[in-house]
Amino acid sequence: MKKNVTFILFTCLTMFSIGTFAQQDEASYQTTMKDLMVKMDIAESVQSNLKVANDFNRVADIAVTQWHPFYYAAFCNVLAAFDIEDIAKVDPLCDKAAELLEKAEKLSPKNSEIYCVKAMIALARIKVNVFQRGMEGLSDAQANLETAQELNPDNPRVYFLLGQQSYNTPEAFGGSKKDALNLFEKAQSLFEKQGDKKGTLEVAWGLKSTLRKIEACKKYLQAKATVNK
Repeated sequence: MKKNVTFILFTCLTMFSIGTFAQQDEASYQTTMKDLMVKMDIAESVQSNLKVANDFNRVADIAVTQWHPFYYAAFCNVLAAFDIEDIAKVDPLCDKAAELLEKAEKLSPKNSEIYCVKAMIALARIKVNVFQRGMEGLSDAQANLETAQELNPDNPRVYFLLGQQSYNTPEAFGGSKKDALNLFEKAQSLFEKQGDKKGTLEVAWGLKSTLRKIEACKKYLQAKATVNK
């Protein structure tokens, strides 16, 4: 309940900010974006992610030379695509995310963060039909993550997403909780190396999820070791 109240409060404040920053200076843009990033961080439902995506999109329509609003709008749309129950809505959300990323990439070419979200879109599309899309989706995601890694070998989200793939893929098809743990721990190390990016527009998502996955991997491997004794 507390998070819902907080989310509503930030919604009211940022609605006002979006409507006024276009006539103000860079500081107003920064303030609006940072408020939206706080909303993004506390969004936990499909509807709240879509609301934040729409707010970022409105900023992007005004701040047309900035790549961050397009990027974050795409990111929130793909998060909604992962969580939404209505399968018929997955592709439209992914299409929207891809369209926004294309605009972000024109403003910020060869950006590792953009390729990470491209990989997420490929993975989200698998949800529509696992048997028909599974292999192609995994291949597309892998290709995008390889590009992201080449562009920035120190991007922790690359290793988090690679870990997710290994974690979620059955062992019979090449998945491995042990390999996933190594990738998640690599991501954690890079997150810690980069330090706190709070209060900036820099991409910083993933640490909390990484830490949760590390614990999940450890519990799984400990349980498996106990059974095999």
